[in-house]
Amino acid sequence: MTIETYLGFDVGTKRTGVAIANSLTAQANGIDTVRHNKDGSTNWNAIKSIINKHPADLFVIGLPLDKEGGEQEMTFIARSFGRKMSEKFGVDVVFVDEYLSSSEAKNQLKWHYAHSNANRGDVDMRSAQLILQTWLNES
Repeated sequence: MTIETYLGFDVGTKRTGVAIANSLTAQANGIDTVRHNKDGSTNWNAIKSIINKHPADLFVIGLPLDKEGGEQEMTFIARSFGRKMSEKFGVDVVFVDEYLSSSEAKNQLKWHYAHSNANRGDVDMRSAQLILQTWLNES
């Protein structure tokens, strides 16, 4: 039996949360948050470093759709990120509807953006975990 490794991503303009899971345990865990470059571009060096540490058989990327299932600006950004990930690393990509994943992550962490102690990186990492777990549960 071959055990596959999956990396999940909650793509943002400032940060991207990352989670990992494998086919044996089917349990997602947040592992890191990548802070993007100040000019808004993706921090590919940090992404590459994570992928080098955790080689994956599949990338699972959250697709931010609105409550009616329609696309929005972040949907385009997530799709572009997925396309570039596949091109750069030669790994297949699947997209998962991430509607409300960040809200659920904040609820799980009992933090809100207005809260002075909120760590948005933790929220992004937990969102990536929820995205990946959703895919695992539906696969």
